[in-house]
Amino acid sequence: MNEDNSPRNEKANKFLLIDNYSQSSQTDRIDRIEEIIKDCEVKGEVKSIHFTQLKPELVKGCAGIILSGSELNVSEFYFNEKLKRKFKTQLDLINNNYQIPILAICFGFHLVAYAHGAQVSRMRIPELGGRIIFILIKKTDELINQKNIPVNAHHLDYVLPNDSNIQRNFEILCVSRTFGYNIVQYMKHIDKPIYALQFHPETHYLQNFPPISTDERITNKTRMIGQEIIENFIRVCSYNKK
Repeated sequence: MNEDNSPRNEKANKFLLIDNYSQSSQTDRIDRIEEIIKDCEVKGEVKSIHFTQLKPELVKGCAGIILSGSELNVSEFYFNEKLKRKFKTQLDLINNNYQIPILAICFGFHLVAYAHGAQVSRMRIPELGGRIIFILIKKTDELINQKNIPVNAHHLDYVLPNDSNIQRNFEILCVSRTFGYNIVQYMKHIDKPIYALQFHPETHYLQNFPPISTDERITNKTRMIGQEIIENFIRVCSYNKK
């Protein structure tokens, strides 16, 4: 294939996945992201590192960066300085990166919001674990090309759409009304190539997915749409690098 007609080259194929789960956490979400990237038609090499291993030099030459979810909570940063310090390098990366596309998922979404001065709050409800909810996209774009989609929500931290720092820095593309809370579900930075998702596109493997929905079609559609979102991000990164 002619080099001019393909987004593939050595540099464009490198993706950095930052694992924000504690080392004692058991999750298949990191594996799932790796699998989606490896199976994407725009082939890419993915390097996964734990957040404690992040160094600025690891970002060089990357076509894209993914900030994973976590069982930890950014809302604790306000009273837990020790926890906040653990993510200083990642917060600096978010603030200082203007070229490499970033896909921020759930906890990563909250890191992005916090880094831009937004308030990350905590819902006062029982654990919102692995639920499928339907959200309405205000405007489709290069990542999400459907307006009414089911997504996997698993969080208690959230960001309000009327936060002045969010409105100043981001285009808010989706807000949901979930358990009485107005929650930003998808936002895109106005100047930087940062895409932030409150929900989890890397829906669990089927054998690990909680049996919340009795409709297998909805469960499968949730996984399919999530996979497409990550694949679309890989395409954006590849063409951006080209």
